[in-house]
Amino acid sequence: MSRRRVTVLGAGLIGRAMVFDLSREHDVTVADLNAENLAAASRWPCRAVQADVFAPGVLEEMAGAADIVLSAMPGAIGCRVLERLIDLGRNVVDISFTEEDPTRLSDRAAARGATVIVDCGVCPGLSNIAAAHAARRRFARLDRYVCYVGGLPRDPQPPWFYRNPFAAESVIDEYTRPCRFRIGGEAVVLDPLSGAETIEFAGTGPLVAFHTDGIRTLLESLPEVPTLVEKTLRHPGHYEFVVRLREAGFFAPDVLPALTAVCRRAWRFAPGEADITVMRLLFEGRLQTGAAVRLHMDLVDHFDAENGLLSMARTTGFTATAAARLVLDGRFARPGVHPPEALGFDAD
Repeated sequence: MSRRRVTVLGAGLIGRAMVFDLSREHDVTVADLNAENLAAASRWPCRAVQADVFAPGVLEEMAGAADIVLSAMPGAIGCRVLERLIDLGRNVVDISFTEEDPTRLSDRAAARGATVIVDCGVCPGLSNIAAAHAARRRFARLDRYVCYVGGLPRDPQPPWFYRNPFAAESVIDEYTRPCRFRIGGEAVVLDPLSGAETIEFAGTGPLVAFHTDGIRTLLESLPEVPTLVEKTLRHPGHYEFVVRLREAGFFAPDVLPALTAVCRRAWRFAPGEADITVMRLLFEGRLQTGAAVRLHMDLVDHFDAENGLLSMARTTGFTATAAARLVLDGRFARPGVHPPEALGFDAD
């Protein structure tokens, strides 16, 4: 494939992983308001631009000539940025987990000839791709899908026992947003942080899994699957601390902004601090032979010390860059807004 023009919006930890991966093959421009982030991304060949994408004309300049745009913007502003990129007719791969449903913009994108893949991180993202593939390619009938996923510090420290490469607001949303699932064929809404159980991977020790609202587009994409559930994984000390904070009233609307401000500082990874990403996708159903099968796929990924890339940045960013390559080489060219499972439905 010839070198193409790629724009990455956001030079944070995940944006940097995108730059690292794509700059070896393509001409990458990365934009961020934070000079420190841009300096870190400039470790690899790229054009770094310090800019506010909401300033007049900036997004048009950054994205106007790009063959594809990868958006690593915070969820709070991700949908606004996506709308503007669609109006510019850009192809986009977006990892922003927005409260708004981005698929509502599909007709708008199709009218402008833009191919857009949203929610394209590790989960949602890679998990959706695998779920779609299993439901339509591995099983004659998939009866139950459960996703367990977590990005964790390798060496958790009190009092939080947690670090986070994303915006703290996005994690707080996971802990407070009602969880929309389907269980036994019925639509249900469960409380976040409920349903605690213990899961363990090699080298992690016991982890707590609890309900979070991440099934999202799969509820519509897999209408034939009776049970679809997601659970987030955390170190036990973090889960217990967060539940105590909720019980003490720290999740109240008038207090939550202050808690979020504290978490924004407390959850930052220190330079060189190692993390691990774990995900287990559980499938139960019947094969073409009629045999009942219980299958699980595990992902365990570690901090890349050589390149200074967090595992959560790698697994999120590399899912997005893999999808971007499919768009760039014409293997996925479908104007409109698509959830990541659209890739899993495609036999190629």
